[in-house]
Amino acid sequence: LNPQAIMNNVQIRTDFVHEEVSVMCEENQLKQVFINFIKNALEAMPNGGNLIIKLITTDKELLIRFIDEGCGIPKHLLSKLGQPFYTTKEKGTGLGFMVSKRIIENHQGTVEI
Repeated sequence: LNPQAIMNNVQIRTDFVHEEVSVMCEENQLKQVFINFIKNALEAMPNGGNLIIKLITTDKELLIRFIDEGCGIPKHLLSKLGQPFYTTKEKGTGLGFMVSKRIIENHQGTVEI
């Protein structure tokens, strides 16, 4: 997604651990989740900014954070995220986040906003 980021004046920065990390998963499903989250971050910053993708490991879990410099989502709308067809975007379907959340939960993970 780097070309799309460059066109939107967004710098994608990574903060990963230096050790190799393995996860038992459906690889293509997790790729789709990451694509959805990165696209959401790019769209949240129409005037450019930074997207930091951070990976943190502990003994029991892997935490992947997508941190953008967008304006954020009002607190009163946060509870609606993940509902089918709910979107804050003009041309969105409201399915990307819902599907991503379901994929993460099917992999025994959680999504926090």
